[in-house]
Amino acid sequence: MSAQDPGLAFSAGTALPHVSARRAWTVLGIVVASHAVVFLDKALLGLTAQPLMRELGLSKAEFGSISGASYLLFGVTCLIAGYVADRFSVRWVLLACGVMWALGQIPAIFAVSGAMLYLSRVAVGAAEGPAQPLSHVAAYSWFPNERRGLPAALITCGTSIGKFALVPLVALIIAQFGWHAAFVTVGLLALVWSGLWLAWGRLGPYGDTKASATKVTSVTSTASVTEGGSGPAVSWWRIVLSGTFIGSFAAVFTQGALAAVIFTWLPSYFHEGLGFSTTTAGTLFTVPSAMAIVSLLCVGPITDMLLRKGVPSRLARGVFGGCCLIASGLMLMLLYWVSSPVLAIVVLTLGYGLSTTVNVIANPSLAEITPVAKRARALSALVALGSLAGVTSPIFTGWLLDIADTQQRGYAEVFLVFGALVALGGLCFAVLVHPERDRRRVMG
Repeated sequence: MSAQDPGLAFSAGTALPHVSARRAWTVLGIVVASHAVVFLDKALLGLTAQPLMRELGLSKAEFGSISGASYLLFGVTCLIAGYVADRFSVRWVLLACGVMWALGQIPAIFAVSGAMLYLSRVAVGAAEGPAQPLSHVAAYSWFPNERRGLPAALITCGTSIGKFALVPLVALIIAQFGWHAAFVTVGLLALVWSGLWLAWGRLGPYGDTKASATKVTSVTSTASVTEGGSGPAVSWWRIVLSGTFIGSFAAVFTQGALAAVIFTWLPSYFHEGLGFSTTTAGTLFTVPSAMAIVSLLCVGPITDMLLRKGVPSRLARGVFGGCCLIASGLMLMLLYWVSSPVLAIVVLTLGYGLSTTVNVIANPSLAEITPVAKRARALSALVALGSLAGVTSPIFTGWLLDIADTQQRGYAEVFLVFGALVALGGLCFAVLVHPERDRRRVMG
């Protein structure tokens, strides 16, 4: 067994060789860091909401529109980058995204109007779009199907790590130097990440379409089906129209709508809806992220363990994952009837934290049915379609808050609506996702 082939070591049920493990986990660590930077950027508008709206004279609906601008080209660039990455290189597309994260902050740094801030959000969103699916593609290239739950969990934890570790720092920077300085900070972090990826970012044996079909076939027949090249019989439409893709889309779309609302409005909810000070609201913004880390690091390894014990993906990822999302949505709906600020934080933390597990179940499920040569396009298409909710959900939330009798009532209605959406998405995921069946259909 080659020391450069960690995927084969995993499949064989043995420990990784030292060099293989180090390379695999180094790449995974850099990928996790990319999510920390990306989602810190998404959190910026929530952290700067109050001073930004005052200085630029924006209504809540206008502010919601600026937040939604991040998703305007998000889906388009996902589709384009997925195609380019499959044809050429995931590595270089991710590097280009990192550089654009930094450059896209420039209009926001010098913004004196809502239009300049809108332009910045469009540019940064266009670069951030491909990063999410391609980071999963890069990580999965080092791990076989039955070992992808934990990497998927850690990648998604990057969003929580970004908020948990970096948000307090950015909140302090905003308090000391103003909201413009926050965008400078994120731009610098994006440049640092780009340097790390350029130095150490590489694809593993499960990301090489030519090597996968030969290397992995010698290990397990299941892996050869999952990891093989595209093959002449593989139809793109078989992937997109499969129950696994449609169910994953429903889950990602509804949770994406909720996530866009959380990133944009959560600090304002703590301040205006629950009565906490602005500083306290910025600190509380990190609390749901802590629960997200716990949920992800439980659900991801559990799905891996079930798969290694022979439980079908239909149950280990589809039914189990769908039930997690249903429980999440029901918890969030309870906020409509909760009046205690402390209890509201507890319910919100549990509900939102559990909803983030969607990436632990949806991305690996789709990767399981998709050949390597089409994986970047498939995961990018999933994220692109799922991101459409992020364009409108912050605007819809702002509209609900503008017409509400009280801000507390308005936020209660927001969580009732988006909690119900997440529960519906979880139900679709549990019913439709069937990787074993769909893999056979995709491979003809």
